[in-house]
Amino acid sequence: MKKTIILIFTFFMLSVQASDSPVSIDDAWLRAAPPNAHMLAAYATISNNGDAPIHLIGADSDAFGMTEIHRTIEVDGVFKMKEQKRLNIGVGENLNMAPGGLHIMLMMPKQSFNIGEIVDIELQFEDSNGTNWSQRVSFEVKKEQ
Repeated sequence: MKKTIILIFTFFMLSVQASDSPVSIDDAWLRAAPPNAHMLAAYATISNNGDAPIHLIGADSDAFGMTEIHRTIEVDGVFKMKEQKRLNIGVGENLNMAPGGLHIMLMMPKQSFNIGEIVDIELQFEDSNGTNWSQRVSFEVKKEQ
């Protein structure tokens, strides 16, 4: 009985924490790739619904050996990816991740993924007071959005 009460309390606290987040995340998807691909990319729209600026400071997933936030940039006619350590999201603003721009770079996959599968990625945030938190997001594997 005691374990049941603790379990219920834990789920309640997790749901309260999730609902307290100033962030909403929509259109989360991960681009399908061949089974032997060493890198995949994930995309989403992150909205700041809070009353203070926030910062996206990283991402992590147990399904990959390394995870970073990247921006595709053009340098002398060549497209390159540059790691983004901190992306500001102002009050009421959206951060749009899309092919050819911002994305979550997922490296060293620990398995292959099929279209329709779900991959969990923890997005890491920081508020204007320096408080960090993460939010788990389910990304659906798709051929293209």
